[in-house]
Amino acid sequence: MGLKDVFGNKPVFRVLDFLLVHRDLDYSLSEIEGATEVSYRSLQSIVPSLVKRGLAVETRKVGKAKMYELNKKSNVAKKLDELAIAASFEAAGRQKLAQLA
Repeated sequence: MGLKDVFGNKPVFRVLDFLLVHRDLDYSLSEIEGATEVSYRSLQSIVPSLVKRGLAVETRKVGKAKMYELNKKSNVAKKLDELAIAASFEAAGRQKLAQLA
């Protein structure tokens, strides 16, 4: 369960979910594409938009590839992480209740 489960399975939320879960490393657009199944073309607009909004940061370049990670200093990113965690706990609770019934 993550942001995509709260807001809908839209590419931007799949990317944010990926960056939230894998916050300790940086990734190229190609790596994000493989993990999220969001097209490279879409990522070319989504990721710079996240950078512009302060949710992601460009960390370095490896050859021609730019590397990105979650902006751990962003208050909005922290709140989105809290929301994703809360949604996961809520879903787990509902599942547990369903098993008990």
